[in-house]
Amino acid sequence: MTTLEIACNSYQSCLNAMNAGANRIELFENLADGGCTPSYGMIKKASQLSLPIYVMIRPRGGNFHYSNHEIDVMLEDIDVCKQFAVNGIVFGCLTASGEVDKVLNKKLLDAWNDPATFHRAIDRSLHYFEAAKDICDLGFERILSSGAALHVMDGLDNLKMLQSNLGNNIRIMPGAGVGVNNAKHILEYTSCKEIHATCKQTIRSMEGSANLVFNDSETISNYHEISELVSALK
Repeated sequence: MTTLEIACNSYQSCLNAMNAGANRIELFENLADGGCTPSYGMIKKASQLSLPIYVMIRPRGGNFHYSNHEIDVMLEDIDVCKQFAVNGIVFGCLTASGEVDKVLNKKLLDAWNDPATFHRAIDRSLHYFEAAKDICDLGFERILSSGAALHVMDGLDNLKMLQSNLGNNIRIMPGAGVGVNNAKHILEYTSCKEIHATCKQTIRSMEGSANLVFNDSETISNYHEISELVSALK
């Protein structure tokens, strides 16, 4: 059975994912920077939904090498997640030279002591396959990756090899550019059993704004696109 995880940057996105038949939610904010830790209120409310929730622990956009102050923030955010019925967390830390930061990742894993996904920081790592082995050895539940490519379709060979080498010990979840037209092919080619998508849609609306100088919009995970993806994966 395939597991479909939807990356959700708002409560409405979470509702759309749940109602469209997704299997799990990755909860975050700041889609423009690839995702950061959501607010206390968002974590609390989303954790009350019926779907499993994995919360991103990332204090800022940009690289994945963190200062001591940022590490303190990450540990505080993990404590917040422990207050609610959060099923897992999502994070990934690299050294300044692009290797998996074993000490820091272990520190965060120990603080959480529950399932965790290593996110696409792996795609920035110095040695992709060595990094994957380190992540597996640390005890992460899964790796979210585009195969060290900007777009998942360009990283399929790496993902296939990762699944072949480590798939019995850690879950490999392709992501970055997944949609209804390529999801099934990605899974068949790589033999992975999980897949990650945003199914995003930008909505422009002038509601709540009377000044026509502004052209406000929001990006959500689209119910219909998620529903089509669920059907395509059956």
